[in-house]
Amino acid sequence: MKKFLMIAVSSLMIFGAAAYSVKGQDFITMNYIEVSGKANMEVAPDRIHMTITINEKDYKNTTLSSVEGRMINQLQSMGIDTKKNLVVKDMTSNFKHYFLAKSDVKMSKQYQLTVHSAKQAGEVIIALGQIGVSQINIDKVECSKLEQYKDEVRVKAVKNAKARAELLAEAIGHSVGKALHISENEHNFRTYGAPDMMMVKGNVAETEIFRVPEIEFEKIKIETTVHVKFQLK
Repeated sequence: MKKFLMIAVSSLMIFGAAAYSVKGQDFITMNYIEVSGKANMEVAPDRIHMTITINEKDYKNTTLSSVEGRMINQLQSMGIDTKKNLVVKDMTSNFKHYFLAKSDVKMSKQYQLTVHSAKQAGEVIIALGQIGVSQINIDKVECSKLEQYKDEVRVKAVKNAKARAELLAEAIGHSVGKALHISENEHNFRTYGAPDMMMVKGNVAETEIFRVPEIEFEKIKIETTVHVKFQLK
């Protein structure tokens, strides 16, 4: 019984090796054409993460909670869902310094606000500046559908590769068959940080009237290259 099992296993290994050898030989001797296809896309960011800082020491006879309340009311009046898009990043105080210098304890609070367009970011900067909240900067911009767009670029790159293969094959009187192998070189894409022009400091008087600045972020570029082997008929 043991000898029978050993013979069966040996036969199976030989058959597998033979099948692999034949398959490899067929691929090597098969006529094929290898081409590269490229594609790219530029997309606008739709997630702009802003940092807002409120220092109680910057306001006379006003508590941090009072300034915070005015800020939240202002954002809500603009149609921004503060429960969803506004979170506290950090909160500190000069409590240690109070015992050394005997000064008043002052609080500092940092928030992260997410908006969905450059125009809305500009509107926030102006609106908060008018109530005295002016320490605002952009941390990061992102695209929420980035993975979807990357897949679209991949598909476009493969289609470009096939079109190129068909053009070359036709020039020598051949046609293109099925794809035998596909590989991809995905180029790095960038999520851009805040441009310097988006940093806002200093107070804006409530009585002054300002236009929302024309702000645009650099678009996120997605690009890829695929290498495809097509059967040549």
